[in-house]
Amino acid sequence: MPRALLGLPPRRWGRSLLWMLFPSVVLVVAWGFVVAELLGRNQETVTLPVIARLNPMRLVIEASERLPMILVFIALMMVAIYATLHVGLRPLRRLSLLAADIGPATIHARLPVASAPREVAPLVEAFNATLDRLEAGWRAQRDFSANAAHELRTPLAILRAQVESLLEPDERRAASEEFERLGRLVAQLLALAEAESGALAQTHSFDLVALARDVTSDMASFVLSSGRTVGFDNVIERLMIEGQPDLVETALRNLLENAVRHTPSGVEILVTIDADGLVCVSDDGPGVPAEARARLFERFSRGDPQGPGAGLGLSIVRQIMERHGGRVRLAPLARGACFELDFRRWT
Repeated sequence: MPRALLGLPPRRWGRSLLWMLFPSVVLVVAWGFVVAELLGRNQETVTLPVIARLNPMRLVIEASERLPMILVFIALMMVAIYATLHVGLRPLRRLSLLAADIGPATIHARLPVASAPREVAPLVEAFNATLDRLEAGWRAQRDFSANAAHELRTPLAILRAQVESLLEPDERRAASEEFERLGRLVAQLLALAEAESGALAQTHSFDLVALARDVTSDMASFVLSSGRTVGFDNVIERLMIEGQPDLVETALRNLLENAVRHTPSGVEILVTIDADGLVCVSDDGPGVPAEARARLFERFSRGDPQGPGAGLGLSIVRQIMERHGGRVRLAPLARGACFELDFRRWT
């Protein structure tokens, strides 16, 4: 059915890839005829007996006389073919570079159909349609998490107040811990929805060193009360980066809480930052099991299935770093664990 009857705009594709390659192919063929004509003019016009023409020595002499011209012809043909393919495939290389740049932070980006060669334009349209479906599903999932977290906040607060007023002191303490766990889960769902909410909004310059120092200081009482120690080490006093300080603070807090929950009492936790914008939250605990490292930054993935938490903390950190054009990784250590936040793109 015509697209006009369906209310769709007419297809606007780029030039045909065949027509872009055709002139170059014609030039290559023409050059071949020219060289062949030059070779033919150099041939002797003397009529020789068949036996003389098939004489091996004569064949060797003729081949050696024409070999330089043949080699030059082959070299020129190879250069012409390479140039033809290089020029003709340039639109495909441009499309591949644009496709490689599409990621979580640019999920709204699409490939330009108007500049695509006609032979691959249907493939580009199908690729864009696939991205549309993926983006719609991703946004629906994000909105569900955010809405569910918002809807749970108020009922949890009311339920906690009512339960604490009815229980005995010992029972109240256990119930309070469960409500705190549910409250952290709701807060993490909201943080995850915020980190996945698209491109960075309201970004501005802030001091990464000062922010890391403040977060470490604010979390010190929580860390010390759990039986661990915490320290801060920096080689520079000031490092300005561009981004959202609230999200970066959430990432650092999640790493510190993760270190507390997954290490035994007596462990030392250290936050360091170097001159290049590499932040490291390390500990001298047992480290991360090898079998858990592959899925460490996935949602609801926990290093210890029986351990505390919902497995969202590191996933939130990964999303925040991707929004800032950086990355988080588990650095290799002889003992313990070291989570690196790489902001070096923004320094």
